[in-house]
Amino acid sequence: MAQAVNNFTITGNLASKPEIKETSNGKKYVFATIAVNGMNKDKADFISFVAWDKMAENLVKYCDKGDCISVLGFISTYRRDEKSVLQLTADAVTFLHKAKKAEPKPEKKIEPETDVFEAVNNSPDVFAPF
Repeated sequence: MAQAVNNFTITGNLASKPEIKETSNGKKYVFATIAVNGMNKDKADFISFVAWDKMAENLVKYCDKGDCISVLGFISTYRRDEKSVLQLTADAVTFLHKAKKAEPKPEKKIEPETDVFEAVNNSPDVFAPF
């Protein structure tokens, strides 16, 4: 009989900036979400995972929304409010590349208007429209 292996690998872009949190006993963690291409290429799937301790600190320190990362981890379940909850826990996170930031649009140079005025002579001798 084959032995079961409990692991996952996800590669995609962070859906938001990771934020560090702390448990009541002081253990640091991050819940992060990765956007990955699904079966339908027009729609992304969003998959959440948890990272603990130093890995969580590094995610917050080095990653931002849109950055491409790869996560290797394991799947576990726990009970919450009499319901079984599936949780993906990261064992390793690889930082692949930073998101391309939109380049600032070049500023349009606005030429100042000149303060040149034409003299207008309203005398009847100079201008006769008819």
